[in-house]
Amino acid sequence: MNKNLFEGVFTLKFKKFLSCALAATFFSLSFSFSSVSAANEVKTPSDEVIFSNFEGDENFKKFMDSLPQKSGDYKSSQRPIMIEGAMNIEIDNFVKSLEKPVIYKFLNYVYFAGTYKNYPVIVARTEQGVGNAAVVTAVGIQKFNPIAVINQGTAGAHIPSLHIGDIVIGEKIINAAAYKTEYAPAGAGINLTSQEMRGTFAYNDKEKTFTINQEYLPDKNLLRIAENVADTNKKYTVVKGTISSSDTWLSGIDHMKFLHEKYGSVCEEMEEAAAAQMCKSSNVPFIGIRAISNNITNGEQHSPASSLSSQSFVLLVVGKYIDELSKK
Repeated sequence: MNKNLFEGVFTLKFKKFLSCALAATFFSLSFSFSSVSAANEVKTPSDEVIFSNFEGDENFKKFMDSLPQKSGDYKSSQRPIMIEGAMNIEIDNFVKSLEKPVIYKFLNYVYFAGTYKNYPVIVARTEQGVGNAAVVTAVGIQKFNPIAVINQGTAGAHIPSLHIGDIVIGEKIINAAAYKTEYAPAGAGINLTSQEMRGTFAYNDKEKTFTINQEYLPDKNLLRIAENVADTNKKYTVVKGTISSSDTWLSGIDHMKFLHEKYGSVCEEMEEAAAAQMCKSSNVPFIGIRAISNNITNGEQHSPASSLSSQSFVLLVVGKYIDELSKK
């Protein structure tokens, strides 16, 4: 409940049932408690973001509702590029950039199909979290047979040198929750720093079985294209680094520092490791790209506009990739 609404309701009830003096006392206590809560919110700005509405603006929702829905098999003479984003604010510009977009729905997940620069493109809304991202990627690979998958969106920084809107190209992708801890007896307490990366299982096409992966690497060709786009578009501040995925939302600076020092993590998000895992299992080229949306380590608050940075940069990557595909 909104703090101001809480105070209003609280005060109204006590004015009705208690004496004016007692009501004033409790109102004062309520105000003091709310002030403490507000102070705590400043210390944990992620709380505000977690409960924010990520559905995008009303115009985009109306635009989605106006799109025709398709059923049956997707047909294309060329294998499409599949772009993934978890929320409407991470895919709205992609969808608006498509020519003649239509909607496919599988297992209640939404895929937008159209063309960009006369080449077939699928925009998949993964929803938030590793489980959703794995399903959407696997289903998308089966239904659309993409030539490549680009998972993109926003991320929270783990190091002070990154700023809102900076682009991170995933040089490595790790599942930050796939670790093994050292043995500790009962009563010894919890020490999450006594861990080693275990990894997740993906199908290894060479060995013809599922093998464990401590990290997932981007497709070399897609990485080269992304680097080229960064080099030729200086309006973007672009770095390469390790991106951490998990369903955990970190607010502890020491925890972030540990992940950076232990695994080289520069930022965190919730989908890329799962998408990379599915692409590895399906032998589909993959790359992960993120824009920094907030940075607790240097005090920069969450900015929804950061999703525009990711989408505009990735559109340049997609355009460059299409140019190269058209020459083959």
